[in-house]
Amino acid sequence: MLRVLMGCPKGGSGKTTLCRNLAVTAAHDGLRTLTADLDPQATLTIWSRRRPKNVPAVPHFKVAWADADALLDDAEFDSSDILFIDTPPSIETQPAAFGALLEAADLIVVPARATFDDAESVAPFLKHLKDEGRPAVAVLNFVKPRVNINAVKTFLLQSGELCPVEIADRTDYARAGAKGLGLADVPGHAGAEEMRAVWAFVRSRLKLPRAKKKGGIHVPAT
Repeated sequence: MLRVLMGCPKGGSGKTTLCRNLAVTAAHDGLRTLTADLDPQATLTIWSRRRPKNVPAVPHFKVAWADADALLDDAEFDSSDILFIDTPPSIETQPAAFGALLEAADLIVVPARATFDDAESVAPFLKHLKDEGRPAVAVLNFVKPRVNINAVKTFLLQSGELCPVEIADRTDYARAGAKGLGLADVPGHAGAEEMRAVWAFVRSRLKLPRAKKKGGIHVPAT
């Protein structure tokens, strides 16, 4: 099973929003998808309880840091394809557990707002992951229209890899989340196309084969 770890040392980066939207998009893509929440605020857990029955299921686990090693046991998730793990910003309080998760992750996604303050906070973490040989990518989040962010992108690229797709600042991410949805659940939404593009990049970094359609449903290619 593949593990995608959402990690960022700065609060307010949009980890949970990105986590649930990538998970929903992966589920629509035909993968047997799980989420896990290590954040004491439990925002992802609360979202999962609101998820309707008429959309692709995304089974969820609320996990205490003391039990985080359970997320490293493939036998616990033998019928699943991919696990998205949400973490709190205060990762330095759990160095051993977080380090083990970093070591086990197939990809570490580091969301960041497109400002220099956020980029300067994220860059040392991104560089550390690069120096340690960990597969990591930064994703620019909450990008406002008609704002030049090239300087921020150039700065982050000096520390690690940057997803070529940016996530726009859309209130609909919160509106969908309030209903237990991701934007991929909303047919024809521009944000759904945006998230599918981010997922396509993540999928390629995970070296997953492209999905193919069968009877109108996406299933993993074999």
